[in-house]
Amino acid sequence: MHGSPKSTTPRGTPSRRGKSPRIASPPNSSQPSAPPQSETPSNSTDFFFSCLSIPVEGAIPIGDEETKVTPSPPPTEPASSTGEPKRTPRKSKIDALVALNNHAMSSSDDNDEYISPTNLAEKYRDAKPIPTDPILDLSTVRTTAPRHFSHPKSTPRPFGLEDCPEFYPTDDEFRDPMAYISSISEKAKKYGICKIVPPEGWQMPFMTDTERFRFKTRLQRLNNIEASSRAKLNFLEQLYRFHKQQGNPRVVVPTINQKPVDLWLLRKEVQKLGGYEAVNKARKWIDIGRAMGYIGLPTLPSQLRNAYTRVILPYEHFCERGRSTPTSPPRASQNRAQVNGTPGKSTQPTQNGGDISAPSSPLTARSSPLSEPPDESESKEQVANARPRRSTRRMSQVETPKKTAVEPTPLATPVFHDSKPEPEVKGKDRSLDDAPCEICGKLDNGTEMLLCDGCDLGFHMFCLDPPLESVPVDEWYCHPCLTSTGGDFGFDEGEEHSLSSFQARDKEFRQVWFRSHPPPSSAKGKKIDDPTASHFGDVTVTEYDVENEFWRLVQSPDETVEVEYGADIHSTTHGSAMPTLETFPLNPYAKDSWNLNNIPVLSESLLRYIKSDISGMTVPWTYVGMTFSTFCWHNEDHYTYSVNFMHWGETKTWYGVPGEDAEKFEAAIQYEAPDLFELQPDLLFQLVTLMNPKRLIDSDVRVYACNQRAGEFVLTFPKAYHAGFNHGLNFNEAVNFALPDWLTPGRDCVQRYRAFRKLPVFSHDELLITITEHSSSIKTALWLTDSLSEMTEREMEVRKKARAMGLKEVLDRNTGPQSEEQYQCNVCKVFCYLSQVTCSHWHNRVVCVDHANFLCDKCDPGSEMTLRIRFGDQELLELRHRFAERAGVPSVWQSKLRKLLMESPRPPLRSLKALLAEGDRINLNYNLPEIYTLRKCVNRATEWVEAANSFTLRKQGRKRPRRSRGRMAQNDMEECSERPDKTLDDLHALLKEVEHLGFDCPEIGTLRNLSQQAEELKASAVAILSLPSAEREKDDFMQKCQNLVLDASSLNVLIDEVVEVEKIVDREQLIKELEEKLEDSKTTLNLDEVRHYVGRARQCNLSSEHEYVKTLDARLREGSSWEKRAKNLLAQPVKTIEDLEEFANLDNSVPLEPSVVDRILAALDKAKEYERIATSWLRPEPGTSKPRPMDVMKLTKRASEFSIVRLQEAQSRAKIAQELEEQSDQVLKGHYPRGANEDLFKSIQEWKVYATEHLLSIFSLPSFEKLEAQVKAHEQWLTNLPWYCTKHQTPHSSTVLGDVMDSTHPDDDQPPNDEYFTCICFQPVRPPPPGSQSDAVQCDHCFARFHGECAKNGGSCPFCDHHHWNGEIRKDRNYHFCFLPSILANAPDITKRYSEEWRNLETIVNRVDRLSTVIGQFLAYTSQSSNQHPTYIHQVRHYMRKLYKIQFAVSPHPDISYGLDLAGLHRILAGRPKKKRKPKIVFGQDVDQDWADKTRCICRGRTSYLLHYPSVACTQCDRLYHSGCVFYPTESRIEFICPLCCLRRNKPYKWSEVRVTPPASENPPSNRYVNIKEMLDSGSQDVIYMSLPNPYMQTLFVELIEYAAGQPETIQHIAQYDHLSQSRPPPTTHQAPLPQSAPTIQHSPSSSQVPPPPWSRWGTVATPSRPPSTQRRQTMDIPHPSRKRKHPEDPEESHHPASSLPTESTSKRRAVLPPPAPQAHTHTSVPPPPVQSSPVQTQTLSPSLAKLMSPVDQVSPRPLYGASPHLIARNGHESHSSSPLMRNGGVEILNSPPMHGLGDSPRLPPIRNNHEVVRSGQANSPPPIRTGSGTDTHNSPPVRKMMMSPGQ
Repeated sequence: MHGSPKSTTPRGTPSRRGKSPRIASPPNSSQPSAPPQSETPSNSTDFFFSCLSIPVEGAIPIGDEETKVTPSPPPTEPASSTGEPKRTPRKSKIDALVALNNHAMSSSDDNDEYISPTNLAEKYRDAKPIPTDPILDLSTVRTTAPRHFSHPKSTPRPFGLEDCPEFYPTDDEFRDPMAYISSISEKAKKYGICKIVPPEGWQMPFMTDTERFRFKTRLQRLNNIEASSRAKLNFLEQLYRFHKQQGNPRVVVPTINQKPVDLWLLRKEVQKLGGYEAVNKARKWIDIGRAMGYIGLPTLPSQLRNAYTRVILPYEHFCERGRSTPTSPPRASQNRAQVNGTPGKSTQPTQNGGDISAPSSPLTARSSPLSEPPDESESKEQVANARPRRSTRRMSQVETPKKTAVEPTPLATPVFHDSKPEPEVKGKDRSLDDAPCEICGKLDNGTEMLLCDGCDLGFHMFCLDPPLESVPVDEWYCHPCLTSTGGDFGFDEGEEHSLSSFQARDKEFRQVWFRSHPPPSSAKGKKIDDPTASHFGDVTVTEYDVENEFWRLVQSPDETVEVEYGADIHSTTHGSAMPTLETFPLNPYAKDSWNLNNIPVLSESLLRYIKSDISGMTVPWTYVGMTFSTFCWHNEDHYTYSVNFMHWGETKTWYGVPGEDAEKFEAAIQYEAPDLFELQPDLLFQLVTLMNPKRLIDSDVRVYACNQRAGEFVLTFPKAYHAGFNHGLNFNEAVNFALPDWLTPGRDCVQRYRAFRKLPVFSHDELLITITEHSSSIKTALWLTDSLSEMTEREMEVRKKARAMGLKEVLDRNTGPQSEEQYQCNVCKVFCYLSQVTCSHWHNRVVCVDHANFLCDKCDPGSEMTLRIRFGDQELLELRHRFAERAGVPSVWQSKLRKLLMESPRPPLRSLKALLAEGDRINLNYNLPEIYTLRKCVNRATEWVEAANSFTLRKQGRKRPRRSRGRMAQNDMEECSERPDKTLDDLHALLKEVEHLGFDCPEIGTLRNLSQQAEELKASAVAILSLPSAEREKDDFMQKCQNLVLDASSLNVLIDEVVEVEKIVDREQLIKELEEKLEDSKTTLNLDEVRHYVGRARQCNLSSEHEYVKTLDARLREGSSWEKRAKNLLAQPVKTIEDLEEFANLDNSVPLEPSVVDRILAALDKAKEYERIATSWLRPEPGTSKPRPMDVMKLTKRASEFSIVRLQEAQSRAKIAQELEEQSDQVLKGHYPRGANEDLFKSIQEWKVYATEHLLSIFSLPSFEKLEAQVKAHEQWLTNLPWYCTKHQTPHSSTVLGDVMDSTHPDDDQPPNDEYFTCICFQPVRPPPPGSQSDAVQCDHCFARFHGECAKNGGSCPFCDHHHWNGEIRKDRNYHFCFLPSILANAPDITKRYSEEWRNLETIVNRVDRLSTVIGQFLAYTSQSSNQHPTYIHQVRHYMRKLYKIQFAVSPHPDISYGLDLAGLHRILAGRPKKKRKPKIVFGQDVDQDWADKTRCICRGRTSYLLHYPSVACTQCDRLYHSGCVFYPTESRIEFICPLCCLRRNKPYKWSEVRVTPPASENPPSNRYVNIKEMLDSGSQDVIYMSLPNPYMQTLFVELIEYAAGQPETIQHIAQYDHLSQSRPPPTTHQAPLPQSAPTIQHSPSSSQVPPPPWSRWGTVATPSRPPSTQRRQTMDIPHPSRKRKHPEDPEESHHPASSLPTESTSKRRAVLPPPAPQAHTHTSVPPPPVQSSPVQTQTLSPSLAKLMSPVDQVSPRPLYGASPHLIARNGHESHSSSPLMRNGGVEILNSPPMHGLGDSPRLPPIRNNHEVVRSGQANSPPPIRTGSGTDTHNSPPVRKMMMSPGQ
């Protein structure tokens, strides 16, 4: 892990990270920050550029209130009350360097050669901030890196460094991080660092919320970080201050050969050779010049000596005198440190002394030789203006003796001069009078007292050496303050950023920098095959280029670059970038072992035993780097391991020094800058110092490097120093862990921290104790014992020392939480976990035993101080003993093994096995090297014992069993298998092998006895076999052989000679058995026995010429032939009954195999059983149950190995029956795919005929029977249709559907906008052509005109005569609509799915229901007398035309007829006077004559050039107009209505404005016009005038000649119909009963050859040639045919009408009534029209119709419109709230009085024609209908004349 110094919090908080107390800032101190570049008063460097100059959105500037520079307080400000020496921010050392260079410039002779420095910040001085996105786009950064990439060897790494090893673990190796790190540790530890590249596919997710993530940065000036550079700056500042306060403020750097002398290098080289005196005495100035790079200058030695003498030597003398000057009284100081015998500075916290401007270096070309001393007058003037300075912080006195630097030596441990704490005294305000001289200690001569600007202490000017004559002009510092300059170096706070703002700044900085500083290797247009290179326009920058540029800037004295670094960002505050189980529990990487949140707590990591989280060690820290940002040389806290992972971003270069070279590294860096370490002995703990790797290599320090890229790990090892820098924006995360090999370096680090008084992060002793509490395994004890022993011995020594001091001892086992200060030594900062010294005066302060004397100045260690211990001595010793004993277990076991092997060359096998078992238990926790050899030896011995047991253990069943029939061959095989398989030679070999194995066991003696017995049997067998033939004929010969064989059977050894003797015995026995079997005719041998005897004959070497052997061979050949044929038959896939019977009837003389015979007989019985079952199915007995087709198919599948004719016939029929069942099931479920023109019900009828003839007598078909019942119900349902024809046995619904479709179109609810539509049909009654006679007739009551053909139907006006609607006039459709929904709902399922008649009925019901709803709403609206306007008569006639064409009664109730209600309403609306005169309007064109071109135009023929101009005819009056005069476009196809007709009809003219002028005879004004519209709307009797402005558009002018007002409209109000006073019950819906299923028809069984079924595609059904998959109907690929509709607007869904029943939403429909369109024959203003329904997309039943379809029987007379809404439903709704809302122009009319019922309206007289005679006395007789040729005395309306031909 790496970072840079920052203000830290005390340990005990989650953010604690071990840091030196030297870098901590006091809480109340202000920290100087870099001001903007523009505020720098003088910049003497050649180049300075800060990344802060780049403005970026989202970055919080550093110039806020918390970071502003605080000026020094005035002299009257009291000192700090803390009692500790503190100091306010002093002026920067840069001021001194600026003054040096300014004086050099003023005194130089070459001022004209000065060139002003380039400042890139000028580019961004007034620039706008770079815009940023609040969320970082991860696609703009590198998230992956090329695997196995390395730079070519031809391009060496800078400084010639060697790369550290890179490891590429496999997936298995990568699974366990600790095990893998342990495996590579031996190799990688030699390099200090290494890189680990995860396997491909492992991608750790980046989980940081980039929008909320914000962090603070630290400023880094690159050339201030390098050790030698900072040491040089400190030295030059001290030098300048010294000369300035000595009265020479214009001191400058001398030059040699017009180049400034490097004073720091000069002093360093002089000190290297022993100092000024030694160099001067040995005259080594020429060597000094050569070392500084000067060659060939004769005056060089004198120039160097003079420069040293004038500038450096006085300062050195001052420092020597300051160290030797006594101080009285002594200053209060604490912890005075001495390095190499040199007292150092105090370790109390100091203020960070960050630079506030660009550092100025005196090593520039503008320096000049030493100038003359200043004028005396100038000095006096400055003294007069000077005044004493007083500060708020005092420094302790530091004595620095003369040093002599020779060769690098390891970093020495500082020696601290500790003292007892002084009591705290509240300080008073010190004035000039009470400040004593620090040298003489007197308070006199106050005017001569000089106060130091650093420590605020007083000095007499005459006491100084050399004494001062006057007060210095500016600042003055005492010797300790002057020589401690630079000891407070640290990084300043930067800005606060988000990731996107930091990316924007880094991107801009990189582009600007590398475009202005291209690397030497970058050439325009040159392609570089480097995936890691960056491109900035034409500039290509490789990783090595960035590395070279970084070190160039670090070492450059002329170029200062300031960058930001977001280091040590606490993941406890900002969150880890890796998923955790708390934040992302479902992410698999949250549990990954390589997740940095998990690595510290893995089972092998020792940090898991730390009881609390330590931020930065056990909790990861994150780092956000930018270009050139660096982390300085350091090693990890407590020398632990660290692992660093790069989530994304640019390369990070690492440098590592192995832990073995740590001392060399410290010596080299101390040798490079000894002054820095003199001021800050703990400098390496502060992470603020770099050193060039090349210089380290020159000092014999091994340095290795690596480039870390996105997705890669970098591992650092214990004590290894490492540093590095970033190539650009990147995001890293790091954490620490510790393996067991870390314990020793960790303990060394604790001692080092104690020596340097550095705060440790955790207690090492506490960690060891915690490990013992949680793990006591052998493995743990082995690596823990040494550390535990060291801790115990050290603690015992400490306690011995404490007891010698006489301290009281208290055992305190308090393990609860307590602050670190309560058990941390107040002096050396070490954790006093095991023991601590306390006293009663300091409750919160403890010390270790070594510093007991510094705890309190009031206490006596022997009486008042207490030694508090956590564990007793015996506990610690027992703990050490227990773990030492556990650790010694492996060695004890090894001792037992050595002892066993030393006691005997052949140790017992049992002892070896016991020792192996014990070692295996130990090996579970610790790897025993000897265990593998021992296990191998024991395993080999065990194998030998098992082989020996195969000889010694007898096998069971060596006696010959009794042979049974059918088992002869098997017994023979058993005898062969029972014979021993190990020979006597094997026995001898096994005994010989054991001689070479070093163990002993009882089996060895047993095996030797067995070998001796076997040898004896072998000798006996040889003796028997060597007997002559004569001896073998004796009776006792066979007995001897049998005894020998019996004796050999007890030995498990195969002896060849004994086998030969056994054959003699078997041969004799076999001949006796064959004689008995073959000579007996009653005994038959089966094939198994024959084979057995033949095998025995061959085994015992019986001659093949023996008669018994010949007989056996003949029987074996015959039986084997039969067996082969039988097995071939059984192996055939299909067998016939005839073939099986042939083999079952063989002769008994043939030897048969019993098992084969059994199989033949079993197959024959099974085949006959299958045949019997198939026959019973094809010819069933009466009363037997019928099988299902599936049962037959299952049986045929089981009988597939037999060829049975009956079964095949049953199978063929079963397939047909099964397909019929499948078809029937598809029909019942609604999944049957019908053909294009297929009538399913006809197909089912064909299926029924076929099934009755061929299937029903054999099979049980439940699905088909259900289908047949459904078909019968469908047929019964068809008979219930009103249009069912009994003659043709089919319904005729096409004409009904056609009429309904024509009359119920949703877009046709409004009447036609044509005055000629007056007939009951849907055609206009227009005037006949000229010269022809009209057959139209007219109603005398309503004046409606009818076609002659239409008037023949009934002989009366259908609009007025209610006989057309109450059923008295016969109609073909004399049924009521309300019964149709019940028929629709009661249809069977098959009807709803497949019947075209049902779909027609559904369409009829839905269409008529919608029309019924519209008419019902209209009637409800017009039921109010105020709404019964004559203009609605056209709407009424339109609805009556629809109902007239439908013919059947329409309403939601059987006692209601909307046609009858409309007829009554029509009588009301048509009741008016016989004569009605329209207003007469005569315009000028009416009185004009036709012009020569037959026109009567607007122009009135007064413009000659318009003659024969294109004309257009009016479609209303047939007059011709010039198209130009009326602005009618000639290309338009819209019908033309002239302006005059539009005026008379009170309609606007489409093509222009029309204005009517008064008669010319009245001489009207020019702006006076006639308001025709107002006159027609109001029926005015007089002419109405109006004034209009001049026209601004196309306007026509028409002259009014005459106006005669029409007769006012009078409406004859007919008495409204009365209502019934009582409510009636709801109507009853009569449902037709469903038909019963028809009985099943039984048929006789069909023959074996059945015809193909009507639904099948088979050609034959006897033996199908195609597989079943192709014989069946393919139903999956046939799309379901869409239902044919006559009209495309019909809904596609065919659903049960119950689905369209009203719901809550449909029952609350609202009807909005917009204003009606003006009619052609109206003369006055009209009220709003009734309901206009919009086109309906989905038809639903009206509420009233839905109510009729409810299952409750409803019986009710005709409902009343005017009844109370609480008694009956209004318009089909159940309540007032659910009634439809009638609106007139958006106004609710729901609460208007209901329309009166029309059921009791007076009967209209019959309509008569001209052939009938009017009967007197009939008041209610209707007026006659006049024809065109009639001569009636009654006056007809004027329109009647228009219908006549012009000639008549």
